[in-house]
Order: sequence, then structure tokens, then C-alpha cells
Amino acid sequence: MSHLKLSFEIWPNMPWGRLEICGPASNSWGDKSLEWCVERIAEYGYEGFDVVYPKIMELRPNEYDDEVKKVRAAMTKHNIAFSSIGCHTTFVTPRYFDRENGIAKFKKAIDAAADMGAETVVTLIGDGYYDPPLYNLMTRKEAWNQVVTATREVADYAKQYNIDVSIELIQGTIINDIRSTLKLFEDVDRSNVYCCVDVGTFYTTVKPKMPIKQAIQKLGDRIRVVHVKDEVGFPNIMQSQHVWFGGGFVDFEEMADALKSVGYKHYNSVEWEAWQAGGLYGVGEPSGIGLNDFDRVAVEAKEYLEENGWGKLK
Repeated sequence: MSHLKLSFEIWPNMPWGRLEICGPASNSWGDKSLEWCVERIAEYGYEGFDVVYPKIMELRPNEYDDEVKKVRAAMTKHNIAFSSIGCHTTFVTPRYFDRENGIAKFKKAIDAAADMGAETVVTLIGDGYYDPPLYNLMTRKEAWNQVVTATREVADYAKQYNIDVSIELIQGTIINDIRSTLKLFEDVDRSNVYCCVDVGTFYTTVKPKMPIKQAIQKLGDRIRVVHVKDEVGFPNIMQSQHVWFGGGFVDFEEMADALKSVGYKHYNSVEWEAWQAGGLYGVGEPSGIGLNDFDRVAVEAKEYLEENGWGKLK
């Protein structure tokens, strides 16, 4: 049985550029170059890395080509893979111009993936449907049609570069359970469209409806990337409060066994978001104080996961 390959996600400072659920957060790697981060991740023994797209967007036009060369050189030097780009963008909205801009942004992330050698580009279905409550402004049928047509458009664009598109199953969006994910695959009907499994979401949002192993087996080989985090649920629709590994609802051994049972072969990204300022409705830890020392995160997250069945075989 193959092992669950670990990768590590690179974040910029202030990743969402606004002062809502996350605040103007900063992490210890936020001002470092992509090349520096890749080198560091390789030093800590990860097999891959992932990048949140605003980190790439920070590159000025006159810096971009040089940084692409440096990142590719670091990948070759350390035999480390570029697992995914995370580009959360707008596919569902009554505002046509926001949707057009969202699709265009995702295509630019695909271009970056092609330039840098990333394997897939990930998005959740922004701007939601249940949170924010777009059902007050558009019917479910209208929203679903927007999801399907946008996903087809970006998948066809990505196909020319042999890049996959991964749709993240996540609370608050119209793709928030296994049934809706499988229906998306059927309606979009594109071979390069996959699911991104967020481990925290599966324990706060999927597990109440379906056992974890059953959910993973239903998705089977349509899982393309896994975001690894711990999470707790609050009585609000997002239920999105990330906590340090071992402090939440996730059973990491159970999830590891479930992924191994379907022969999952792609990367499992340590997605540490809780460094961002929290609050009751925030992304970060309930205390509002998140660990932002990414060197500690890279070391200790890997240690914890290896103890629970992830990473290279001992």
C-alpha cells in the first residue's frame, strides 16, 4: 500500500486582502519569496508544496519570469512536487461582472500552474450560496447552472495545459456534501474535474450525514487533493474554526485509513489557516490567537501526522 504523501501550503500575508473574518493577518513566511518557501519545505522533508494564489499574484510583472525559473530550479534540486494552487474565486453570484472576473482570475491561476508546473488548481464555489445567503437573490437552479457552466469553462481551459481542476467540498457553498459533489461530476462531464477533500470540513459537515469511510469510498478516484487540518464546529452555517492538530473533531487515523482504502495517490497538504485572526465566526482558533510561526507548524504538523498514519512509511 502506497503512503500518503505530505505537502505544505504556502500563504502570503493578508491573503484575502480584506478585514472580514481573517483580519490583516501575518505569518512568519509571509514576506519570504516563493523560492525561499519551497527550499524550506524541502528541508523539512515534505514531498510537495502548495501555494495560495495571492502569493503568486504579489509578483510584479517584471519579477514573474525570474521567480518561475527559481521555483522550477528548486523543484528539480530537491525533487519536490508543486501539488496545487489554491485560487478561491467567484463562480456563483447575481452580479455578472463579479462572476466574469472570478472566472478570469481562475484562468490566470491555471496559467501560473502551467508556468510553474503545478498539477491542479483548487477552488471552493464562491461566493457561496448558503453563506452568504445568495438564495435570497437567486434560485438554486440558477446557482447550480452557474456552477456547472463555470466549471466546464475553466476545465476546458485547463485541459489544453493538461491541468486538473479541483472543486473543494465545503460548508456554506452549494457543493457541501457527497451527493452534490457527485452530481457536479455528472453534470459538468469533464474528465479533468476532481474533488478537493478538506479534512476539517469532512468532520464538521460531511460526517453528520455519512460515515467518513463511506464518503471517501463514494468519491474514490475523483479525489485530487486533500487539505489536512483540524477543526471544530460552532452553531453557525460555516462551522469553520480551525484549531491546532489534535484539538478538534478530526480522527486523523480514520481519515488516513479511508484514503488508503481507495488507493489515494496524490498529495495531502498541511493547510494551516488558524494563524489568521479568529473570533466566533472567523477562520482562526476560538481564542483568536493563532500560531503564526510556520517553521514550528511545518515541523510539528508533520510529526503529528506521521504518528497518525500519514507521510512516508516507517
